[in-house]
Amino acid sequence: MIMHTYRTPVAQYQSPEHQREVDAAQARIRADIEAGRRSLFRPPPPGPGRSEAVLDERIAEELDVVIRQLEQLGDILSTDPILLHRHAASLQSIDLIQQVLGHLGRVVAARDKTMAVDRVTLTALKARLQRKALRVVSG
Repeated sequence: MIMHTYRTPVAQYQSPEHQREVDAAQARIRADIEAGRRSLFRPPPPGPGRSEAVLDERIAEELDVVIRQLEQLGDILSTDPILLHRHAASLQSIDLIQQVLGHLGRVVAARDKTMAVDRVTLTALKARLQRKALRVVSG
């Protein structure tokens, strides 16, 4: 058996100092996780909470029903290849409508509506919800 001189047997290998420091830090983190003193993830930021108004909750539930109905409609329409070919872009708008209704439902159901609007991911909708009022609104 030929042994090359540039290879170091595994038993004699010593990792560099910086690698030993990283290994030790990871071992401490793993021990903390196993002991329940640390989590791999940061705690989630506080949410906007649920509205205390029953009507807000009911409106949000109704929006969820409409979203499910639109989803069923989209599923049915997308099974027709001719309709799909002719109206693909229009059918995609059903998905956008579902997303808008979902965001609006979460805003309506939220106690902190400003925080809920901040969490809207559709930028155009968020901009419309955050735009300056054209007239004074009481309330």
